[in-house]
Amino acid sequence: MKGIIIYAGKYGATDQYAQWLAEALKLPRMRAENATAAILSSYDVVILGSSVYIGKLYLRKWLILHLSDLADKKVFLFIVCGSTDENQAEQRKLIETNLTPSFQRSAQVFFLPGRCVIDKLSWLDRIGLKLGAMMAKDPKQKANMNSGFDRMDRTALDQVIKAIEQHQQTGSLTAGKENRLNVLN
Repeated sequence: MKGIIIYAGKYGATDQYAQWLAEALKLPRMRAENATAAILSSYDVVILGSSVYIGKLYLRKWLILHLSDLADKKVFLFIVCGSTDENQAEQRKLIETNLTPSFQRSAQVFFLPGRCVIDKLSWLDRIGLKLGAMMAKDPKQKANMNSGFDRMDRTALDQVIKAIEQHQQTGSLTAGKENRLNVLN
């Protein structure tokens, strides 16, 4: 297996997960803005990482541009967000609104806990977050939007690493259906 980690994020959480993943799997990592079709052609496994910004994957535009380049690759996608494990409806909505049906069928998707440090946000993002908090119905979500949160956890990558290592060993995902059902946990 020749693999690469390509990621995009705004405030560093996705970068941190990409770094941890690169260390664990001994793979190179690259920011999405530097990953071209020529670079992708050198790899058979592509691990994508994206944060979520206002309901959209930060990697979305890059992904649309490179869908055809990824067609013959095994793709894993980790999404770093504030959506908690118990909010599977929100996670499904993120998948449905950001990924094409064919990509949804071919990629293995994982959700990882993110971080929101209010003091590090741009002033525009702080205002947007405050407005979002005023509209939020869920008290837990409202509290997180008002005070921030840090759920970064290196062990959250264990499920991603296991799936990739299994692919390395077998050349396919024999447990793909099982893992696909668990991506929203």
